[in-house]
Amino acid sequence: MFRLLLLTACFAVPAYSNSAGAPKTVCTNGLTPEHGLAGQNSAAPYSFSGDSQAKDGKVSLTLGGSEGFLGFAVQAQDANNKPVGKFKVVEGTKSQTLTCSNPDDTLTHKKIPRDSPIKSIAFSWEPAGYAGKVKFVATVAKDGGTYWIRKVLKEVTV
Repeated sequence: MFRLLLLTACFAVPAYSNSAGAPKTVCTNGLTPEHGLAGQNSAAPYSFSGDSQAKDGKVSLTLGGSEGFLGFAVQAQDANNKPVGKFKVVEGTKSQTLTCSNPDDTLTHKKIPRDSPIKSIAFSWEPAGYAGKVKFVATVAKDGGTYWIRKVLKEVTV
């Protein structure tokens, strides 16, 4: 019986989202969570809404969907998939910035209680000298084991 319990404990690998926000490794692994499970292949139930062009030097967007989520990482990327610009936190209880290539070039979650997943997150982004088309890319985690890697996209002209 002890062996069975020991084997069960060894093979039971929980997958949890990072409750303090995405770790710095998302900067080098293409916004892929390190949850130990593969991402979903299906279309994500999340999308961006908001500006399609920069207005007054910024873009205002909301990431949301029909299902609540516990984690996210968002970047604005150029044609070479490099993060550009600078995020501004709008909802400080839900989001924070992360520095990958440049200060504040990635937006991620703060601690979101498991029993209170969020349905949306508003934010703004400034080009910080960038001009041209930019693609907003998001990885969204419904929970620690169900997430979509770089599946949420929106193109914006700056």
